[in-house]
Amino acid sequence: MNAPLAEDRLQSILDLLARNGSMRTTALTQALGVSGATTRRDLDTLERRGQIRKMHGGAALVSQDQQYQDRAQLHQTAKNRLAGAALNLIRPGQVLYLDAGTTARTVAQALRRTPELTRTLRVVTHGIDVAYELNGECPLYVVGGDLYGSTFSLTGPDALDTVRRYRYDLFLVGCTSIDPTRGLTNSNLIEAQQKAAIIGQSSRTALIADSSKWGPAGFATFASLDQIHDWVTDHAPPAARTAFEAHGVQVHTTD
Repeated sequence: MNAPLAEDRLQSILDLLARNGSMRTTALTQALGVSGATTRRDLDTLERRGQIRKMHGGAALVSQDQQYQDRAQLHQTAKNRLAGAALNLIRPGQVLYLDAGTTARTVAQALRRTPELTRTLRVVTHGIDVAYELNGECPLYVVGGDLYGSTFSLTGPDALDTVRRYRYDLFLVGCTSIDPTRGLTNSNLIEAQQKAAIIGQSSRTALIADSSKWGPAGFATFASLDQIHDWVTDHAPPAARTAFEAHGVQVHTTD
């Protein structure tokens, strides 16, 4: 009699991890409405099945770091629209920091199609694919560090030290999820630390994220809503628009 309930609970954990990338055990326990002991047993079961990877105080999907190419093919039309809207925020002559990830790569591809703007920019990135797209298109600085395969990004202590040495006019940043209380979150702690450092060095920060990112917080917070100047999205749910505009964020939609 208890097996279906247990399987439903395990599927709920997988769904939560798929949405957030990774989560703390305490957050999973709260979301499921069960005891901490039950959550830990469920995580043990999922790890034995090879579906998750337990970390200190939390868990992540095993497949998360192996799906970059799959993610690159998802929602490409929507990403193209977001990239086009993001270009409207860029001004000639700026020092532009481009985040890593599939959406940032789409922005880089859009920049390649606007050489009259791109040639005037100095672009900084820790994204290998972003650098590939912009190679030869403009002055380009690639931050070095440890390779994080999920986003083809270079992170770690060396990268963190490097991004803190410079100033950026505009940072185009992505996220795992947007929580009205915790702000912008990421599934990887090291990347979250790097994003936070770049925001601290940037005159303006624009979040490039579709409306599906509005929801429960991910593993690591890297910015509060009041640290963001612009949000470029497909459409803004009323609660999301209200939360962002309450913090003075300009909301730009593509719908």
